[in-house]
Amino acid sequence: MARKQPRTQACGEPQARQRLGHARSFLEVAELAADVSDPLLEYGSVAASVAILAGIAATDAACCKELGERSRSDNHHNAELLLERITPGGKRAASQLRQLIEIKDTAHYGFIDVCAAQLKRSLRQARSLVEFAEGIMRR
Repeated sequence: MARKQPRTQACGEPQARQRLGHARSFLEVAELAADVSDPLLEYGSVAASVAILAGIAATDAACCKELGERSRSDNHHNAELLLERITPGGKRAASQLRQLIEIKDTAHYGFIDVCAAQLKRSLRQARSLVEFAEGIMRR
């Protein structure tokens, strides 16, 4: 039995620019909300959640510009498969997205807040994915 291909949606440069704008906005909000010096990390899960959205939007932007499609699957890991097709840098970007997705459930839905290390990692990975997408847009 053949494996079902993940759902994708056709897109191009206009959609890539729009999603990159969203990614930058999400990242800016995440950085404003993140206060890793706060011992209670009052907004830690919120900041991590918004950083994850930044990474997902940046992934969409890179894939739209470079591949002409983005993932529309319910499983965010399917977007990693698209990122891996982008050369150079796609495999690294896919790894960064994977790391963001790994804390998504805790940040979005968990009863336990993210820790400082997870928050820092989510911000770092989101920044890197936004920079990756910006580089793709300059091609």
